[in-house]
Amino acid sequence: MILARHLVRMSLVLAAGWAGLATPALAAQDGGKLLYAGGVDAQTLDPQFITDIPTFRVVGAMYEGLTAQDPDGKIIPGLATSWSVGDDERTWTFKLREGVRFHDGSAFDANAVKFTFDRLMNPDTKSPRRSTLAAVEAVDVVDDHTVQIRTLAPYAPLLAQLSTYNAYIMSPAQAAKVGDKLREQPSGTGPFKFGNWQPGERITLVRNDDYWGDKAKVESVTFTVVPEDSARTLLLLSGQADVISGVPTVMVPRLESNKAVEMIRKPGYRTIYLGMNLEMPPFDDLRVRQAVAHAVNKEALVKGVLSGIGTLGGSYESSVIEGSATDIPPYPYDPDKARALLAEAGHPNGFSVDFYVPTGRYTNDRQLGEAIQAQLAEVGIKANLHSPEISSYLNLLTQARAPLFISGKGSPSGDMDFTQTLSHGSTGRMNHFNLKNAEVDRLIDEQRVAVDPEARREILHRLQQKVYDTLPHVTLYYEDQLWATRANVHDVRVYVNEFVDFSRAWKE
Repeated sequence: MILARHLVRMSLVLAAGWAGLATPALAAQDGGKLLYAGGVDAQTLDPQFITDIPTFRVVGAMYEGLTAQDPDGKIIPGLATSWSVGDDERTWTFKLREGVRFHDGSAFDANAVKFTFDRLMNPDTKSPRRSTLAAVEAVDVVDDHTVQIRTLAPYAPLLAQLSTYNAYIMSPAQAAKVGDKLREQPSGTGPFKFGNWQPGERITLVRNDDYWGDKAKVESVTFTVVPEDSARTLLLLSGQADVISGVPTVMVPRLESNKAVEMIRKPGYRTIYLGMNLEMPPFDDLRVRQAVAHAVNKEALVKGVLSGIGTLGGSYESSVIEGSATDIPPYPYDPDKARALLAEAGHPNGFSVDFYVPTGRYTNDRQLGEAIQAQLAEVGIKANLHSPEISSYLNLLTQARAPLFISGKGSPSGDMDFTQTLSHGSTGRMNHFNLKNAEVDRLIDEQRVAVDPEARREILHRLQQKVYDTLPHVTLYYEDQLWATRANVHDVRVYVNEFVDFSRAWKE
């Protein structure tokens, strides 16, 4: 009953420490309008279909979950004020915040929670993130402000899972009214509500003056799409943008010395990696994958492309994620070994392959792709670089049709169960590698029900090592988050899970 006792104590502490959040909202302060320039557009405004961080940043301003995270990833109350788990370590009881309304005017209550989770778990919904609640057996309404969640077995990561964007609570009334158009007509409980959307260009959110907590200070936030890193930087320097993400690393010294702007640099959960499709020759041969791993000089990439801003490591999980196997080293750069492995695998003269790289999704992503292309060429691998627009790129990955690609893995929950299940499970929706390994699947299942922290950490270490040895991808580095604001913009908060919170921001 270790988990049960711990969580009951946690519930009491959090309920007391955060009780002030339930007090009447403060009067809104007009802090101006913010314009944020990011690299890509949101893909949907339906939380249960989010699969990427830029979409999360937009939707996370409008929706909330039962639990939430603070900027450093600590689990805190959200729409639930407290929780406890029964002696069976499977039955969780959540007390819900009262007096909360959705943007459409309907009331938030236990029925909304049940509707949301039942919808996500329903196969007919066809959510790509149904696995978020795969451990849940049933959701029951106790009363208007109490809900019980029963898991199939003891499930340590539940609180973290409930804080993720796919578990945001949705308005049953809005879903009934608009149906499939919920992807473009959202209704959450958050501090901002939907304004308008010009796909591929911008989304504007406006302040929710009926918010249950402290109301946002700014009147609106506009998320604009500017794929080129240098263009976003110029917009900031000219004052045409208030906030930008994905600051080019080469520009960091200049921006840090410019009194008109402020740099925000924060570690994050994101791993940037080189992925390979194990069902597409020649990557169905481990020796070829090992050759690629030894052909890529990760240290040179960080120093050259990223100006030294990035952390090296071998595990798929960022070194700041709890339980990351920081003792797993990067595959050593050894082009001679790479050539020998290619010859052994029947490719003495190398081979040609299509190589997919996004533009504007990750820091210096296009430049990174070009540098890797040059390194692979040195061992005889001709990587034909393609940079499709973001939705086409994401479709290629989702359908596991890219033989070689650059991508990034964040973590909305900060718990490995989320990313390991999605990325490495045989049926995972982010398994762009076509990895199907019985031992990996077994370890994923085993860690999920391990409620003792030390035992779970040991299982997760074995899991990370097994994936590393199987080599569906090569970890390039762990990405630092680089943001910048105008100097007259204050209290923009960047979270370790890559969310940006504008609810406290204001302009002079």
